[in-house]
Amino acid sequence: MKLAYEEMLPHEINAVLRECPLAYLVWGSHEWHGVHNAVGLDTIKAYRMTLDLCRETGGVVLPPVYCGYQTMKPWARCRHTLEFSKDLVTRYVFEHLENLYDEGFKAMVVVMGHYGGKHVEAVKAGVAQFSERHRYPKVLAITDYEPASWIQVKGGDHAGRNETSLMLHYRPDLVDLSRLPEGELDGKREGCSVDARDASAEHGALLARTFVEQAAPKVRELLEAALRDWPAIVSTGD
Repeated sequence: MKLAYEEMLPHEINAVLRECPLAYLVWGSHEWHGVHNAVGLDTIKAYRMTLDLCRETGGVVLPPVYCGYQTMKPWARCRHTLEFSKDLVTRYVFEHLENLYDEGFKAMVVVMGHYGGKHVEAVKAGVAQFSERHRYPKVLAITDYEPASWIQVKGGDHAGRNETSLMLHYRPDLVDLSRLPEGELDGKREGCSVDARDASAEHGALLARTFVEQAAPKVRELLEAALRDWPAIVSTGD
């Protein structure tokens, strides 16, 4: 079963639109994540987590977006980081949703792998603009650590135990813990959470599994509500 939108032939997309008109949009960044992680960490792990979720719920996953605001670049002048404006992020989210609406998707989920508070606000502002214009489709915007927090599992950090563990689970070839300096870590100097050395593939697998287990029911509810209400909305011309 294909999950990646860009790999589908038109008739395969049409089948999804008939059977499970749900689209996932993964939003990340190119950002410094310590000397031990690939700079695409935010997007890479969120994309893989979302593919796992899509296997449970149906639908499609759009190509991941690397467009981060409030990154490590303005905060700590970290290199190898691309910083975009708040207005661009908001507009880009809005236009993605407009395109998905035009394609016929009835429920959309934006999964954020980059966590800066202002970045999350920028993404949600794009969702809000779309929702002000269209009562439907239904749209949900969450960070990839948020579902775990619903059962008091802390999943968010910056290149520390949690994010690095997710990378060790999904892409161990993109992690090199031996590059962390010896002695006590300074979070701002190293650009990572100080518990990075505690990362493990096992912990990453737990976080990934928890994400799917907690998010899947909420996504199914979102889609069910959209499908239930859609005929009435269509009849009014929205």
